[in-house]
Amino acid sequence: MTGLFAQDKYINPTGTYDFDFETKKIGEDVYGNFGQIQVLTLSETKIVMTFGINKGAPSYNSGSFVDTLGYMNNIVIYTTPEFDPSCQITFEFTKLGVNVKEKTDDYNSGCGFGHAVVANGFFKKISSEIPELRHPMTDEEIE
Repeated sequence: MTGLFAQDKYINPTGTYDFDFETKKIGEDVYGNFGQIQVLTLSETKIVMTFGINKGAPSYNSGSFVDTLGYMNNIVIYTTPEFDPSCQITFEFTKLGVNVKEKTDDYNSGCGFGHAVVANGFFKKISSEIPELRHPMTDEEIE
């Protein structure tokens, strides 16, 4: 593979992505899974990513992280050896969004997330603008 060929396939991941899942609001409660990914590209091989996923009402169990990760062939792999050595979440970027797939030995408590929170699904790209990175749990700006 030549450098030019690899460059032609490179997808700039910078932007904001929303979980593409149907939710239903009843009063103040949101039922169904929802989440967001924000990405800031540092170089062609390194990104900063915020990730948050939530099961919605009634439990609102969630999982999240903020990390600097390697980016190769439009893929990011996140692991949490300190919480779950079997955890591996793969993020595959496309022009339309991100396909997310979690692997863990125990999907009830995998990756250090809340009970039965699993990071699987498609996150649709809603913006290619440089995001104002915010922590998914506190909404505090990340500098």
